[in-house]
Amino acid sequence: MVFCFMKHCLFFCLVATLVFAAFPCHAVSGTQIVPHRALYKMSLDRVSAGNSISHVEGTMVFDWSDACDGWAIQQKMNLHFIHNEGNDADVDSTVVMWEAKDGTRYNFNVRRLINEKEDEIYKGRARLGEEGGNVVYALPKERAESKLPSGTLFPSGHTKMIIKMAKTGEKFFTRRVFDGSDEEGSADVSAFIGDEIKTNTLGKELRENPLIQVRAWPVRLAFFLPDAQEGLPEYEMDLVLQENGIARSMVIDYGNFRVKGELVKLDSETSSLCPRTSSK
Repeated sequence: MVFCFMKHCLFFCLVATLVFAAFPCHAVSGTQIVPHRALYKMSLDRVSAGNSISHVEGTMVFDWSDACDGWAIQQKMNLHFIHNEGNDADVDSTVVMWEAKDGTRYNFNVRRLINEKEDEIYKGRARLGEEGGNVVYALPKERAESKLPSGTLFPSGHTKMIIKMAKTGEKFFTRRVFDGSDEEGSADVSAFIGDEIKTNTLGKELRENPLIQVRAWPVRLAFFLPDAQEGLPEYEMDLVLQENGIARSMVIDYGNFRVKGELVKLDSETSSLCPRTSSK
């Protein structure tokens, strides 16, 4: 699935196609991501002493569709936070992305609400070439055009690289990833890949789903600010990632609290957006 990995996004924008300078197209072509729609139940996994958060609950829906020369990805997340003082907060996040299958183009539209009031909005397009690329923002209007260094990945390309590395037995790599979902837009992401998982702990109905009956690996992702000098990540994510791009589970660790996502429903996405999709 594609995980929109940035800090506020909690996005499994871990999944699509991308060609970048360090790897030729054929190097990742063996990784096949399946169009799908996944529903996750989100809840508080752990909280550190002294943190004011007492309860978190909500859902995340991830929809990945084939769009001819690209992938159309939508993620909707609704979280309800309860604090010890009794204060509640509802956070609603919608991410709509289109990523070219050749990895050179990426469009993004991110909107985040807190208690039904707009908190953040980012909209724009990014382009990549052999020597790097650039990002042009439509929103916020005051946001200046920015550059992307050579070797930058878009979200789905990063996910495909994780799967490729897992299949070949590689255990660690770090790349710059751009998804446009927060003020920074980019993060340096270190991926740690464990040994293939031989058991499946999902419920019987999910275990019998053909989309689940494939290889999977435990993956830990550490997200750092671009070119950060300090050694601690901004946040980390643990997930069980399948070879078809679907995540069986996830835990997002913000240091003083952790939110977990449990897969509760999974369907194939058979519709095509080709007639309505443009790569321009």
